Amino acid sequence: MRIKVRECVGENAITQEDGKIIYGLMHDPLLQSESIELDFEGVEVFASPFFNASVGCLLEDLDRDALNARLQFEHLSDFGERVLRRVIENAEEYYAASPEHRRAVDRIVQDTAAAM
Repeated sequence: MRIKVRECVGENAITQEDGKIIYGLMHDPLLQSESIELDFEGVEVFASPFFNASVGCLLEDLDRDALNARLQFEHLSDFGERVLRRVIENAEEYYAASPEHRRAVDRIVQDTAAAM
């Protein structure tokens, strides 16, 4: 399956809401061991909220090896690759942590967002 990100969310892949759209398209097929190509052709801007919601959340249900085997990225810029790599590392740590640690992280994120 090929998902053209620009057709789904436009040329800016930055918001959590846009990431959730992509996540919704990928989650079930990936759990059923389907392969997905995420094509970023024409996408100019990348941000971690997008990757957190689209790819990072997948690590709740898939381990990194399964994710790497089933999900390929096409036309992703060097900057986009760096952001994605950091998001995957952080998500892997987050989902490996205890439920108490995850709740603490969630509270900090929510408090920080509310203060902005």
